[in-house]
Amino acid sequence: MHEYEQTGTIMTEPDALFEYLSDVENLPDFLPVITDAEQAGDELAVVTADLHGEEHQAEGWLRVDGLERRMEWGTAQGPYHGWLQVDPTETGDASVVTIHVAQDHPSDADDDLLDALENIRRLADSGEI
Repeated sequence: MHEYEQTGTIMTEPDALFEYLSDVENLPDFLPVITDAEQAGDELAVVTADLHGEEHQAEGWLRVDGLERRMEWGTAQGPYHGWLQVDPTETGDASVVTIHVAQDHPSDADDDLLDALENIRRLADSGEI
């Protein structure tokens, strides 16, 4: 199993940031490989991803815990899974975002996670979050 994780500080209040990030339809705004995402049921999501120029659609589970500001996801068939956690900084006026993914093959997921954090930072700085 190959695991990837990146953490970054975002200058946005944690509850507001998590509310935005945990909305499935916002995933394409900050996750570089996701081109479309929709909630398909209570804990079910369907995403379309562009993987090296090929479009793939997958159905998976998604659990959102607003109290912990944590969401977890994975594919129904296969070992891919991940989580995103939003924690307050010591002063509480900013957020620490950690994104973690695990998959059965090596990839450039670290770069994708760094891009995701940069996209989140850009959205926050522009006032979209």
